[in-house]
Amino acid sequence: MIATLLEVVIGPLKTAFFYIKDYWWTVTPFLFGFGSYWAWLNYKKQEYILSLEWVLLEIKPPADVEKSPKMAESIFAGLHSAYISSTTWKGKFFRGEVQNWFSFEIAGNGGEMKFYVKTLKDFHGLVENQIFAQYPEAEIVEVSDYAETLPMYLPDDDYDLFGMELLFAKPNPIPIKTYPDFEEMSGGKESESKRTDPLASLAEQISTLEPNEHIWVQYLIRGTGGGWIGEGKQEADKLLGKEVKAQPDFVTKLANVVLDFMIAVVDFITGTEGGRQEREEGDNKKEKTPMMLTGGERAILEAIDKKTAKLGFKSSVRFVYIGPKDNFHRSHISGTVGYFKQFYSSNLNSFRPNSKTMTYSSGWMPWLFPSDKGWRADSITYWRKRRFYQDMQKRTFPPQWIILNTEELATLWHLPGKGVKAPMFPRVEAKKSQPPAGLPIK
Repeated sequence: MIATLLEVVIGPLKTAFFYIKDYWWTVTPFLFGFGSYWAWLNYKKQEYILSLEWVLLEIKPPADVEKSPKMAESIFAGLHSAYISSTTWKGKFFRGEVQNWFSFEIAGNGGEMKFYVKTLKDFHGLVENQIFAQYPEAEIVEVSDYAETLPMYLPDDDYDLFGMELLFAKPNPIPIKTYPDFEEMSGGKESESKRTDPLASLAEQISTLEPNEHIWVQYLIRGTGGGWIGEGKQEADKLLGKEVKAQPDFVTKLANVVLDFMIAVVDFITGTEGGRQEREEGDNKKEKTPMMLTGGERAILEAIDKKTAKLGFKSSVRFVYIGPKDNFHRSHISGTVGYFKQFYSSNLNSFRPNSKTMTYSSGWMPWLFPSDKGWRADSITYWRKRRFYQDMQKRTFPPQWIILNTEELATLWHLPGKGVKAPMFPRVEAKKSQPPAGLPIK
């Protein structure tokens, strides 16, 4: 029996080995061709990105903003018009074209909190028009990049940093806690509402920064089509116990082949088809009606419907804290992480760190050492910090992203109301207006 099992397992491997040994020359051209193709695409993509012209706009909110973050939602909805339904294969292959993106930023430098938008020069007018449409008394000024005021490469002998990108803890169609959840009815008139601005905690954290300390928050966004809505339908079907028919990708197909092979081996040894039957029976789930769901499940279902009904953006959420090595306050890291924690809800989504981008590493095989710090831990951490800092400076759109709709983006980035009164928070002090029509100019 053991010899037969070994023959079943090793036989195909031996066949594959001899096939590769005898016919390697038929496979090599395909491998070389695919490798050259992907290398060319990456080269043209980098060439295209380097050719783009960017501008950085500073947005100063008016002194008496009384509007809800909902106004910012209209800004993002308007910017979705920059989305191109698809980039053609010719554009990708010959010019390296990628989808356009914007960077909405909140920068705290030495205790001063400012709002920025970095955009392609071609969309400068579009950004200004969308912001003025909702905040007509705001001030927009093209400025030099604040990220260039620091050394080109960090960490160095003077500065250290900590940063990370954030992903979702749950699937994309499940939303985070948004600005309507921060609104509470006041004890006065029913028509009045007391609004707790979600940016208040970040503003207070930034106000405690000392000179030469910095907290930068970036939201990189690029419009996307309705493909992600299908993912929301799948999540809703899971809650209702329906069969989810998703198109498997290459990895899934490969996993299914391996699983079928293992089941075949078990069936051969036992002389039954129990493994295959058990797998098929496990795929049959009893469907539910919405009335059979718990209160929490119904809330998730409603939240998915609400999120997928609005325009979505592929988004990257990241932040960095930079401070002098001799005065590096880790409390600022905890405070910034706490700002993102307020969007958590037990029934909804939340942010989690992307371990691949976090500027810390425990090294190789840390379990071998009492300190839980393995080989090359310091070296890996150093290069992670260098790479992350450069991505922040260049506003590089990462390979891993999440889907945020207009309501979620408006919650994360909007011009704060007058209730946010952190020190050193610049606002427009004087109202500006256009000159009267027909004014003679000499």
